[in-house]
Amino acid sequence: MRATSEQFIGTKDGIRCLEKERKALLRFKDELIDYYGQLSSWGNQKDKEECCKWSGVLCDNLTNHIIQLDLHGASAPLGGNISVWLLEIQHLKYLDLSFNNFNYRRIPQFIGSLGKLQYLDLSDSWFSGEIPHHLGNLSKLQFLGLSTYDGMLISTSLDWLSRLHSLRYLRLSYVNLTMATNWLQTINKLIQLEVLYLSDCHLPIVLPPSPSTFNASNSLYKLDLFGNDLSSSCVFPWLFNFSSGLSYIELGSNKLQGPIPDDIGNLLFLSYLCFSQNQLEGEIPIALGNRSSLSHLDLSNNQLTGTVPNLALSFSLTNLFLDHNMFNGTITQSIGSLYKLECLGLHSNHFDDIITESHFFNLSQLRILDLSYNPGISFNFSLGWNPPFQLTGVLLAGCKVGPHFPTWLRTQTRLYELDISNAGILDTFPDWLWELSSNLDDLNVSHNNFHGVLHDFSSKFSTNFRTIDLSFNHFGGSLPILPPNASLLDLSSNKFAGPITSLCNETNSNWSYLDLSNNLLSGQLPDCFANLSNLRFLKLAHNNFSGNIHSLNIRFSLHLQNNSFTGEIPTTLRNCTSLAFIDLSRNKLTGKIPTWMGNTFTSLVFLSLRSNKFFGSIPSNLCYLSHLQVLDFSLNKISGTIPKCLNNLTAMIEVDNESYVSSFSSGLQSYESASVMWKSNEREYMNTLRLVKLIDLSSNNLAGDIPAEITSLVTLVGLNLSRNNLCGILPENIGRLRSLDFLDLSRNHFSGGIPVSASQLDQLGVLDLSYNNLSGKIPQNIHLQTLGASAFEGNPDLCGLPLNKACSEHEIAQDSERNGNANGMKDLEEEDKLISDGFYITMTIGFVFGFWGVCGTLVFNNSWRIAFFKLWNSSMDWLYLTMAINKTRLKKAFHKFVKF
Repeated sequence: MRATSEQFIGTKDGIRCLEKERKALLRFKDELIDYYGQLSSWGNQKDKEECCKWSGVLCDNLTNHIIQLDLHGASAPLGGNISVWLLEIQHLKYLDLSFNNFNYRRIPQFIGSLGKLQYLDLSDSWFSGEIPHHLGNLSKLQFLGLSTYDGMLISTSLDWLSRLHSLRYLRLSYVNLTMATNWLQTINKLIQLEVLYLSDCHLPIVLPPSPSTFNASNSLYKLDLFGNDLSSSCVFPWLFNFSSGLSYIELGSNKLQGPIPDDIGNLLFLSYLCFSQNQLEGEIPIALGNRSSLSHLDLSNNQLTGTVPNLALSFSLTNLFLDHNMFNGTITQSIGSLYKLECLGLHSNHFDDIITESHFFNLSQLRILDLSYNPGISFNFSLGWNPPFQLTGVLLAGCKVGPHFPTWLRTQTRLYELDISNAGILDTFPDWLWELSSNLDDLNVSHNNFHGVLHDFSSKFSTNFRTIDLSFNHFGGSLPILPPNASLLDLSSNKFAGPITSLCNETNSNWSYLDLSNNLLSGQLPDCFANLSNLRFLKLAHNNFSGNIHSLNIRFSLHLQNNSFTGEIPTTLRNCTSLAFIDLSRNKLTGKIPTWMGNTFTSLVFLSLRSNKFFGSIPSNLCYLSHLQVLDFSLNKISGTIPKCLNNLTAMIEVDNESYVSSFSSGLQSYESASVMWKSNEREYMNTLRLVKLIDLSSNNLAGDIPAEITSLVTLVGLNLSRNNLCGILPENIGRLRSLDFLDLSRNHFSGGIPVSASQLDQLGVLDLSYNNLSGKIPQNIHLQTLGASAFEGNPDLCGLPLNKACSEHEIAQDSERNGNANGMKDLEEEDKLISDGFYITMTIGFVFGFWGVCGTLVFNNSWRIAFFKLWNSSMDWLYLTMAINKTRLKKAFHKFVKF
């Protein structure tokens, strides 16, 4: 009767909305922040009184109660606070607040009082803290979504979930469940559960439940446990005892080991299987290749071996990923019968096969073909072959595609990505490729033997173009006009010649990475580089550029080494405050090293001015470069002393340099590389560049001693101060530099002995102390002696192994004294360790017993006391007589000496 009354009131004047619920929604709205006007239809105005027509609101057709509130913010997120006024909507069955931004607020506990809720989705709305256990009161709940972007939500126990007996869908992805050791038992109690997402939850490894409880969750058909580091022993016994209805399994990025169980053949309706990024071994079970229902199979990034089984019966496959394994032999031609196949990924294996048309005869739906990095694969297509597919991605890097450019690609008019790098192609570049597809985003033909001249291809590509990589070929002529919409352009290691003034035609380009290094380019740098506001990486190294360096606007990395630039470092470089890499080595630059560099480049990781004509002293401001890992000023005319403040270079002190990682936040870090002089050889570092920590000040005119502060750089890997005028003694604490692999102090004027602490440098691969004035005995250390006599030659006063000069007794004594001095503090420290409270207590007790052991006996034993004092008197008489005789003799001798 009450419902009828409410309905009558609500439908007055044709308005269905119940007044009480309308007011509650408006109060609810007041505490929300509607950034995008998602709730603009909500209001008190007369034309907005019908709340059943408000955006996201649904009313029941019979009772007019609000039963659904869908305010997901996928395109227009809400903010603010979830108001308790929501409780006034007592008939609410559906609540979706996903994809909003509630700024790390807690999930309100009162939501657990909305007892009629059947659908609750709070996913990805920036909640944090413990999930309220009150949600376990929602006994009618069938759908629960609580996934989170950043793992800020946690649940220490999932007991509250076991009360949701009607639950069919559960999504807790990225919720921190580290402490929820009962997760597996809880899931087994949800007998209606059909879909389960627990990806990246840090699930604890637990023992599988007893067989008697295996069938508790036999309704489950979709399971996602991606990224939890789960083991085979934890997952497989549980997984393969579900009913045969399980059709979707996502177990990628775990720690599954051993073979894939044959029991997987029991999952008769399996359609999606992902075991990628695990440690699985052995061959693919034959039963897995016979699943007619299987549409997605991803076994990539494991250690699987053998051959790929016959897949002819798996005719439903649309995606097959077997990349990054150790498969060998031929590629089964049964793949050619998979007429639904869209993506084929076999790259990074050991296949050895000749690919012909028969491998693809029925693949009309194929869109992605990736056979990269199988050096045993070659292609043998007939000249006029017309493939049955239209590919969007062709990835054949590292295969034997050549020697001619594959003409069958001319039929592929939908290409987005083409990678035929390192494919043994010896040919000219076909003009038809530029006209092939207006959608081409990524082109990589690097590491081949292409030759000829490239003309204007600036207008041949789509506005979404990302990369062009033509590096390591033999293209010649002048630099082609480059497409302004590309973000990454790599034309390095070719034979392009002449000036680069054509770059100024595209001042509004999107270029982020431009590499023209290792060519024959010449002339001066055009001024237009200052207008390329998007440019992060500029590599013009190893060319013939000359003249002054003009204005630049580079945001991250500048490589101009091995050219003929002259003049000073331009002051306009001060505007590039975010630079992390500067390499100006092997030019003809001059002047003093600017003092402003230390204050400007606060993110600098790499600085090389090697082999120029810089003079003056090293500015102490450079010590502000706390992120610096490579400092190379070698082969210049720098004078003065080594700054003592080098211990402020904290990146050379920290073991894990987080500042280095933050310097690579540009998104193009995988393209960064640098040339470093290492052990007299120039080496190119790329993937391991973050491990290089080097100071090279060699071949200058530096004077003074090595500051002791330099021994604070405990993660320094290379130190080269050779060929200077340095003097004084070597730092006593040089042994603190335990990470040193390369130490060269040769051809200076160092004196004194080699510090004993040098024997602690057990990581040294190269040591050179030759041609100094060092003396004494070489510290006896097996590692130092294995470095060879050449490390110590040219020091005439040095002796001991590995030199063929034995040490004299005097030198051995000096060495012992030096060892004693060096170990003095250590001995004192060891003595200090002995002088503890116990030591003083023991000494006091000993004194008491010793004193009273003698004196007490004399006091209480009369005969001992008389004997003691007789002895004392006799001793005093003898001492007095002896002193008187000696005094008389000295007087006589003195008088004789005076008379003489």
